[in-house]
Formats: sequence, C-alpha cells, structure tokens
Amino acid sequence: MQSGSQHGVMNQSSKKPAHFAHLPELDGIRGIAALMVFFHHLCFTGINLSEWHNGLVQGLFHVFVYGDSGVDLFFVLSGFLITSLLIRDRESPRYYQDFYWKRALRILPLYVLCIAGLFLSNPEYGRFALLCLLFIANFAQAFNIPSVGPFWTLAIEEQFYLLWPTIVRRRSLDSLRHWALGIVGFAIAMRLLFACYGHFNYHFTFLHCDGLALGALLACLLERSQRIGRGLDSKRPLLLSMLAGGAALIAVALLMIPRDRAHIAFVGAIHATGLAFLCGSVVGLAIAYTGHPLLAWLRSGFLAFFGLISYAFYMFHLFVRDAYDRRYPLKADDLASYFIRLGVVLGVSIALALISRYVVELPIMGLRKYVLRPAVKPIATVESAVEKG
Repeated sequence: MQSGSQHGVMNQSSKKPAHFAHLPELDGIRGIAALMVFFHHLCFTGINLSEWHNGLVQGLFHVFVYGDSGVDLFFVLSGFLITSLLIRDRESPRYYQDFYWKRALRILPLYVLCIAGLFLSNPEYGRFALLCLLFIANFAQAFNIPSVGPFWTLAIEEQFYLLWPTIVRRRSLDSLRHWALGIVGFAIAMRLLFACYGHFNYHFTFLHCDGLALGALLACLLERSQRIGRGLDSKRPLLLSMLAGGAALIAVALLMIPRDRAHIAFVGAIHATGLAFLCGSVVGLAIAYTGHPLLAWLRSGFLAFFGLISYAFYMFHLFVRDAYDRRYPLKADDLASYFIRLGVVLGVSIALALISRYVVELPIMGLRKYVLRPAVKPIATVESAVEKG
C-alpha cells in the first residue's frame, strides 16, 4: 500500500494504475455476510414462530428475516474481486487456464466434499446431487427436484463466470462498464417480467446476477479512476445515489401490502432490486474509504476471522443445523434449548470450517504452483482476498 494514497487504494502521485491493496474492510463485509446468513437460518428459517411467545426469540426472528441478504453481499464482493483480477490478467496468454485453475482449486474440493456428504447421508437427494455436480442446482425447481443447502448460490456464480471472463478479455474498459450496466438492467427487467406471471423465486441466474454485475461495475470504475490517478472516492455521488435509491426501493417494498401472487412477486422484484443497489453501494463505499477511522469496526479481528472462514462456514452450517435438529428437536418456548442449539451449531460450524481450511482448502490451493504460470510481477493482494472467500 502506498503511503501517498488518500484512502489506501491507489498511489496519488502516479498516473498509472496502482496494484490493488488488500482491503481489510472487504474481509469484514464478508464476515458480516456469513453471519447474516447463519443467523437467518438459525433464528428465522429454523423457527416456527407460532410456537414461541418469548419476546427475545420473536425479536431475533423478525431481525434476521432479512439475513439472507448476506448472499447479495457475497455476490457483489465476488463480482468486484474476480473482475479486478480478470482485468489485471486479460493480456496474459494463459488467461483462461489460470483463471479456471484458480477457481477449480478454490471452489471444487470443499464443494465436492459437501455434495458427497449430502448424497451419503441422504441418498434421496441423488438427483439433486447430480445437478450440483453440473452447477445447475439453482434450476432444481424447473426440474421438479427437491433442493437443499447452499449449492444454488455457487451455481449462479459459476454460470456467470463461464461467460464473463470472455467479455472482460474482449472488451475495452468503457465497453465492459456498459456490459455490466446492461446485465444489471437485464436482471431487473427479467424480475419484473417474471413478476407479471407470479414468479418470485430468485434462484434462476438471470433473475439474480445483478449483484455480480454491480461488483464488476465497481471494479471497472476503480480501474478507470486509477488510470487517471484517482480513487473510487471520486465516484461518491454515484455510490451515495445507489445507497439512497436502494434504501428507497426497499422501503417501498416493505410498505406495500401484497394482495395476490402476482403482487407478492412484484413486491419481491422491487425489494431484490433495492437490495442489490444497497449492497453494491455498501461495498463501493468501503472500497472508496478504506482505512478511514469510521470504518475501523469493519477491520476488526472478529469480522476478519469470519471473513477468513466464510466459504466453509457458509457451506457447512445448514447441514450442522439440520443434523442437530434431527438429534435434538427444538422445544417450543424453551429458551435454554434455543440458545444451546444456537451455540452448538455455531461452534461446530466454526470448527468444521477451520478443519476444512487447513486440512483441505489451503493444501489444495498449494497445488497452484504446479498448474499456474510463474508470476512475472507482484501479485496484487486483492487476489488474497479472493482466496479468503
């Protein structure tokens, strides 16, 4: 990181793009996203509120009803970090080989391990396991196949990255920015179109790829700003407009009273759009003002820890919860069993995530030296942020 950087992202004294610095705020946002999804599944989807009269349990239920929006934060982070690396490497003769080797070594070992565990413990999910292996788990509904677990989000990402690297390689930076905006507009339009037919399940890639595209847009804006010796803070009006627009759309959706299936779907489309803009602006502002004292809480060791283990933590926690609930069914209005369940599932999920990281993930990623081209320049440390995901 250059000491002359106003906000830690770029070297103000140079007109050339600086290497991306490691942005600890993004680790913190990733940690927040992982915890949001965890508590959504433990305090909302895993609870039958009609059986609980305790105010604390009811309060946590209503707070974490929106915890699944952590997935949207993950998408924006992924779009930014991956597109940043693609832009940096797009002149490389081994562009595709290096990118897909990195993705395979980072994603596949734990992903395949979880699919194997799902199939061995629940053979009735055999057809769904096959969809997972093909990275089309998010289309299980279209095949009338029951789905389980977090595999649908990985499917959306991998489908997006099947085509996006080619667009990045073949388009200029300005054209790439237009492509990202076009994908955002396409996803919004498709959600509204599907809402007309009462569809509000956003597991389909073309209904839920705007977060990835907004992250890609942030990468393009930062690269373009760095080329003229500036940082992403120069886009503050745009980022604040996204923040205000996203918050306004979410407020409108919350105030609307659904009347029928089509109306529910329309409200869902508005909420999803507002959420994508809100998450995009939050990540963008964290990038623009990295190092700022007001963002010190995002750089805390607590959030950085959960950011470090977020991938395995995200993949394991649902299965740990379900296993616990089968063995120890939650007792209605039993506050002790509620918090014991919360603590045990959290502790076991963390333990499994740490074991996965140091026994499976890091050793497998160590194989990169055998399949990637030798580095001829310092690797931008934003790459380490991708590996932590």
